[in-house]
Amino acid sequence: MLMNTAWIQFLHAQPSAKDDLKPDETGWLALNLRASIQVAGSEAADFLQAMLTQEILTLSPTQATLSALCNAKGRILSTLTVHPEHTPQGLAYHLTVPQALRADLFKTLKLYVLRRKLSLTLADDWGFIGLINPTKDLLAALAIDREPQSLHQQIMLADGLIATWEHQSGNPRLSIQGSLAPLALLAERIAALGSIFVTQTVWDCAEIHDGLPEIHPATYLEFVPQWVNLDLLAAVSFKKGCYPGQEVIARLHYLGKSNRRMMMGHTTHPQLLTPGTLIYSANQPDTEVGEIVRSALCRSGDVVSQQFLAVIRLNHAQDALLVDHHPCTLNPNPLGENPPAQTH
Repeated sequence: MLMNTAWIQFLHAQPSAKDDLKPDETGWLALNLRASIQVAGSEAADFLQAMLTQEILTLSPTQATLSALCNAKGRILSTLTVHPEHTPQGLAYHLTVPQALRADLFKTLKLYVLRRKLSLTLADDWGFIGLINPTKDLLAALAIDREPQSLHQQIMLADGLIATWEHQSGNPRLSIQGSLAPLALLAERIAALGSIFVTQTVWDCAEIHDGLPEIHPATYLEFVPQWVNLDLLAAVSFKKGCYPGQEVIARLHYLGKSNRRMMMGHTTHPQLLTPGTLIYSANQPDTEVGEIVRSALCRSGDVVSQQFLAVIRLNHAQDALLVDHHPCTLNPNPLGENPPAQTH
């Protein structure tokens, strides 16, 4: 608790955060909407292999992976990122999850532990910072001597800190996580080297541009993985063994075709749209055609536009649409500006 207080005081001591970043600028922020669940023990890998949508047994500390935890009906409790780490007792795993869902996810995972030889821990003395568009000089100062060779490539830093490349396109994004004391020292170095303190919105806009979904309490158990493009984001393996919801997810992949997909869009609505806000057909106002996954008020110079990701019924993707009585426009490419390549 004392360390959490020190972390909060450190952040309060920072200058006012900017909500825009020029292409040649480097930004940093505290990713306070993230939390970590740590899974350790001789059966940790087998446990996560049996619980998550992505292949876990082949992971090493050089590579993280995006994944999801689903229920038996294939509905997503949360997306998450799995970060392996070598420990004296073998591989352990840090699960990066939304702060708002961490308690529920912890309870769910604990129900499945049974007699397995592993421990689950809600990591309180653990934090995250994000770097946007880090320069080569800054990376060298952080002992990161190379550009990413693959998405979610991991670098193990001093003091147990873990750096992970997260961007799909546009400006590079790097997250760094670990115990709060060394993380605060690292953040001080980053700020001293000229990085600009930015708001969470800057990071959210970059993730939306990359087509990355995020589950919120309002959309808990609302979506199957294909609806939010997790199959296209290398977050689902169709070659691994059983996990909760696998039958439903695999059936849709092999025997059917998803009638909904997550699409990027924008609207002039002045207020931030909350996850779960419904989208309707403008010509048929009673016809629900989609649902907001996440949104952000993104600034470019003096221009502010609300960007969003939404799950859309594909047979209405060409319709004129309304969200909260305001017109909204979908990106012409139904899978975003820079859809990632399929890996299955």
